[in-house]
Amino acid sequence: MKSIITLVTFAAAILFSSFTVQAQDSQWPSVTVSSLVADKYIAFGTGSLLSKDPAVQSDVNISFKNGLYIDLWNSRSLKGSWNDGSFGNEVDYQVGWRGAVATNLSLDIGVTYFDEPKAFTFGAGDILYTHAFLTKDFKHLSATMGYENYTAMPNSGFQGGNLLSLGVSKHESFCKDKIGLRASVTGVYDTGTIGTRAGFILRGGAGADWNISKRLTFNVLAVNWYAPVTPHDRRVVEVVWSSGFTLRL
Repeated sequence: MKSIITLVTFAAAILFSSFTVQAQDSQWPSVTVSSLVADKYIAFGTGSLLSKDPAVQSDVNISFKNGLYIDLWNSRSLKGSWNDGSFGNEVDYQVGWRGAVATNLSLDIGVTYFDEPKAFTFGAGDILYTHAFLTKDFKHLSATMGYENYTAMPNSGFQGGNLLSLGVSKHESFCKDKIGLRASVTGVYDTGTIGTRAGFILRGGAGADWNISKRLTFNVLAVNWYAPVTPHDRRVVEVVWSSGFTLRL
């Protein structure tokens, strides 16, 4: 309960400060809407299989000029009803801040409430997730060090845990920025999160994007993969394929 109160208080403080700043400089925040179809739903951090069925996953992100942002994310399984208790269905509510802290050095911190497996039923089964990612940009690639914490809500029947990570990523543009290619690989130490055992995993991804206009991008094809290295639990090598669109308003 204390965690929920802390989350609500933090969100209210961010909303108040954000709108105050926007009112002072009379500039609207930027809004990004995206939606994709994935062939399955794998937990983005741990690589655990949440649903083997295809899902539509959509996101609305509101970013303010001072670095604060609000994000609403949803996964909707293409099998069954939207609120049937499947882990393919989920609603996430996030607030955070991202921005530069030094030359070529940026920070992204935030807190997210995972509302699952039944949406709008808060409490047992839900997760409070916090993250901090520090990224250093070099000439040919970027390196990111991350910390992620999962706190299970009371009476959830499973424990929380932490992820410590270090990874590299690369993005290249071609054809006068019309085509974008991206790739990443990250090593992760999982302390034993949400029913998993402690150990190392690898995760990464690659994708191709077509910038149809300054506002609209066709995310032609993306692949994300997860490979357990030392944990001996139910996790196996997983590959997720997806395709969708991103619209910047």
